[in-house]
Amino acid sequence: MSSPRLNQPWRAAVAGGLVVVAVLAVLAAIWSWQHGIIRYDVPAGDGTPELASTRFIGSWMAAAIGLGTVAALLLVGAGRQLLLAVRTRDSNPLPPIQTAEAPSA
Repeated sequence: MSSPRLNQPWRAAVAGGLVVVAVLAVLAAIWSWQHGIIRYDVPAGDGTPELASTRFIGSWMAAAIGLGTVAALLLVGAGRQLLLAVRTRDSNPLPPIQTAEAPSA
């Protein structure tokens, strides 16, 4: 019984799909990060400078970090699939070529 071949051309399509999903995850992470930062400008009166305050919302930030991590893992998987689509090492290499005659008995 022979084992299935690892280098199969359809793995390149799988790698392309993983890259597309990773790009979508990065875009979702950017969107989530932007929703996690809220800037407040409080006007002041009588010559005092206005107060600028920034609020960070942890749930949006955590979602952005999680999506970035998922995107990185998807890119690693895509790289693996692409390498398997292009080349693999042969598990049964040919025997070495003998150039000398075997000793006679």
